[in-house]
Amino acid sequence: MCVHVHLATALPDGVLTWVDRQAVHTRVYADSTLARGGTLTAVGRTVVDQALVAVGCETLATAGPCPLRLAS
Repeated sequence: MCVHVHLATALPDGVLTWVDRQAVHTRVYADSTLARGGTLTAVGRTVVDQALVAVGCETLATAGPCPLRLAS
């Protein structure tokens, strides 16, 4: 399964990440404070990985390529 990370501001209830598992891929909404210049920092990658593992998903390092991108 692939993982797409979207940077967001002001996530509800002060959370830093929100994981949305979908049939084809998993989307993670990460607070923009976890990134610099549009790229996750080391701390940001750790926080995203912890959120993914908490809901039973693969980490960023082990996630596969997006099947929708492979089809195009």
